[in-house]
Amino acid sequence: MVTVNGNHQKATKRTAKADRSAFKQLARGSERAEHFHLAEWNTTPCLLMSTELLALDGITVNALQAPGEGLLPARPATGRGSADAVLSERNLAYAGAVKVPADGGKERIQDGFLVPRKELGWYGQLLARTGAAGQLAFAGAGTEIAQHLTDKQGHKHYKQQTFAGSSSVRDARHKIGPTVYVGTDQVFRLNRVRVEAFSGISEELYELLIKGQVEEYRNRVYELRDTYPTSTTATLWGPVSFGNDGTVMALRVLPMNET
Repeated sequence: MVTVNGNHQKATKRTAKADRSAFKQLARGSERAEHFHLAEWNTTPCLLMSTELLALDGITVNALQAPGEGLLPARPATGRGSADAVLSERNLAYAGAVKVPADGGKERIQDGFLVPRKELGWYGQLLARTGAAGQLAFAGAGTEIAQHLTDKQGHKHYKQQTFAGSSSVRDARHKIGPTVYVGTDQVFRLNRVRVEAFSGISEELYELLIKGQVEEYRNRVYELRDTYPTSTTATLWGPVSFGNDGTVMALRVLPMNET
């Protein structure tokens, strides 16, 4: 689960720690996290972070951690339990789904979302396939995304043909450093200066994803994680962000006569 909040507050000498919205956001994030449980109550590990860019003492990161033993089981590389298998839907309970033991020996029921222990394998498959869909979406893929999603996640929506002008489309290919990336680009203006923003993924990894080979993709990501550049610029580009998962985001100023 990811929750993101932000604001534009200014740090002043009168800003007290108790009044910082970063702390309030951390508390709200903790409240949301407490509504999600793996296997049983109070076994889900959690790490929450709140960053203050304008703190009086400089960039400050506040962290809140809760340990837990709720781990997802290892998946087989092939077969029905792998991430390559097509998933069926699950109707997991939400309201009144979490049983909380009490000191007096009587348990109480807490409102929350619970993934039962028997469904942890399925949930691991779901996360892997959803991650694959997210990588394809980052690269501007279209109908190929649908194969990794269930109906409730939007399988039918992504199965429809996507057209340029209405959404991101995987129509760009660049060699940045030693790696060929495929993805999508957008052109926008900053103070009348035309800027191209490119987001993509390694062509090798992209081919695995569109073929539905999620497990092989994840293995290759792990094998290649230390081979990608760590620089923040690249030839013919301006700022560049390389991910150790084979993704890249790059910006460059376009010549005035380039379309």
